Amino acid sequence: MKKNFTLLALASLAFATSVCAQWSAFSTGTTNGFIVEFDEHNGDLYATGFFTRIGGKNARYLARWDGEQWNQAGIGLPEAGHAMHSFQGALHLAIYQFNVDSNYVYRWNSDIGVLSILGPGFYLTTAIPNFSNTPSLYDIVDYNGQLVVCGEFDRVGGAAISGIATWNGVQWLPLGSGLSGYIDDGYEIMYPHKMLVHDGYLYVAGNFKMAGGVEVNGIARWNGSEWEALGAGFNDAVLGMDFYNGELYAGGQFTQSGDTELANIAKWNGAEWLSPGIGVDYNPEPPYSFVHTLKTIDDKLYALGGFNECTDDNGEDVPCSGILSYDGMNWDGMDGGLSGNFGGESEAIIPYEGGILVGGDFTSAGGTAVNSMALWGVVSSTAEAGAALPVGISPNPSDAEFVVQLPEAVYSFTYRLFNHTGQLVQSGQGLPGQAIRTQGLPSGLYLLQGESAAGSFRAKVVLR
Repeated sequence: MKKNFTLLALASLAFATSVCAQWSAFSTGTTNGFIVEFDEHNGDLYATGFFTRIGGKNARYLARWDGEQWNQAGIGLPEAGHAMHSFQGALHLAIYQFNVDSNYVYRWNSDIGVLSILGPGFYLTTAIPNFSNTPSLYDIVDYNGQLVVCGEFDRVGGAAISGIATWNGVQWLPLGSGLSGYIDDGYEIMYPHKMLVHDGYLYVAGNFKMAGGVEVNGIARWNGSEWEALGAGFNDAVLGMDFYNGELYAGGQFTQSGDTELANIAKWNGAEWLSPGIGVDYNPEPPYSFVHTLKTIDDKLYALGGFNECTDDNGEDVPCSGILSYDGMNWDGMDGGLSGNFGGESEAIIPYEGGILVGGDFTSAGGTAVNSMALWGVVSSTAEAGAALPVGISPNPSDAEFVVQLPEAVYSFTYRLFNHTGQLVQSGQGLPGQAIRTQGLPSGLYLLQGESAAGSFRAKVVLR
């Protein structure tokens, strides 16, 4: 008896630590546009992107989560947002600009509820209205105590500043002679897309060819006084980067660095860019496959973007879509990942209550219906706000079948059954009172997750 209790306790522990690391919805209600970025400011969670409605609430491109629902932050933003950064008491925003007019760095002053602009406007003298080469701003960070912004511009106010600028508290200034040129002839834009501060260096990535007078091909670093190249760079745009276990990883649309073939993701070994053990692609091919975001959270590296084929360096397929995680040894597809428009693209990620919150443009995460945002590793208390259903399992423990007992308001439901390691072993449609058959499944502890028009439910099931 003691031995059986110990085994059940171990199974319960595995169940708690593994099955819980599955996807779940974050909030109810519709989201009508791409979620590009999450960030934290003054203890609050913010989202920005192309949406004007998020989680069922109207919010023009900028929303704050109050613990139960999304709300528009102030008057929202004039255009879609791309990046946010909390700095010196305000949330700073880099946003798109689809016309030839000036663009600005915006500040959300949450303490007084006011949206303001920081300094003069950013211009692109070669701008073409409603095209990619307009003065959009893509990222914003702080470096050596000053705010830095990058984007598609060659003038700030009356000053010639190209691609990247730093705010000294009074005015925007250049970093050296800035960024210039472009790698991909099909997109004649610099596209400075992502910045990263690490060990005294400021890294910047995009589609630019030059940083200062140095040929860098999409990725460079500023050492405080001059620009430096990182190897041969790449043959196409770099969109995301982060350090993991002391090594720099980069993702984008590239297929090569020098003579080394790659598939949208790479690792820097201090001298050259190499495969990190996996490559990603789309099938069937939409406009392009890409890795947009690389983010280290706790002890894992996450890669987000537009892809649904992942192949490791041994030629083995890793089932995936829109997101991968890496633990230093293996790449994991996270229960199959995301699905929806264009296969389920994702770009936003942030730690959330011991798990992660992911955003993008997708309608399903690991088979669970979601609204362009989903949780991994934690269940939101508001995912089914007011709709969590009481549930009974009979018999429990069961042999070859069990019955789900639900309130009278439930006429039918869909379900997924996970084993104690978190693996999906069975799914289907069900009716209250109708037996769910489990022949062929081994004895052990399982998690049942269900969805219905009246709400969702979760229950433990023991098979013997």
